[in-house]
Amino acid sequence: MKPEFTLDWNCVIEVEEQRPQAQDVLELINRHRKGDIEVALLAASASENTRSKRFPGHANIFKDRVAALGWQNLPIVLMPCIFDLSYMDFCYCVGDDFQRDMDALWEVIAPNLPNRPSNFLPDGTELNGTAIQSEALSKWRNTWCDVVSAYSHIHAGRDVFVTNNTKDFQKNSVGLSKLGMQHIATPELALLRISEAT
Repeated sequence: MKPEFTLDWNCVIEVEEQRPQAQDVLELINRHRKGDIEVALLAASASENTRSKRFPGHANIFKDRVAALGWQNLPIVLMPCIFDLSYMDFCYCVGDDFQRDMDALWEVIAPNLPNRPSNFLPDGTELNGTAIQSEALSKWRNTWCDVVSAYSHIHAGRDVFVTNNTKDFQKNSVGLSKLGMQHIATPELALLRISEAT
């Protein structure tokens, strides 16, 4: 069975902005196309903040950016269905353990950041779709995307989570491994892992 690699959204940005590990990401895609490995994108990435710190509001923004890189045929790792934070084409219904698992991941990734969006809103603000998608919750949403990305990867049973977000992932690898995220690597180290295995 091919090893399954999951690309975090910052891998897309790495290539878009031609950052130092862009070629490593592209080589991972190349290995996927050769059939050596499977590389997939996270549906949770469609919910990542835009540069204006707003919720994207439409899955086509994600699709267009992926297509601009020629990656539209890559598999998508689906995410849990969360009203006002996920897109119907990219999500699935979750069971009773979902919130417990999310809370456990949040405690590892961002133990000092409250995990309830209401903590970031003025008292009395209704927690509706407009509030959830507002700039005021951009920091909370950014962390939520990290946590739900980890959840999606783990619950899809995939092998290697590829990210340059070392502060939230590699730094917390011991705690995350206990929750099911066994392997975390930067694009460079992910490529090295493949080279050493062949």
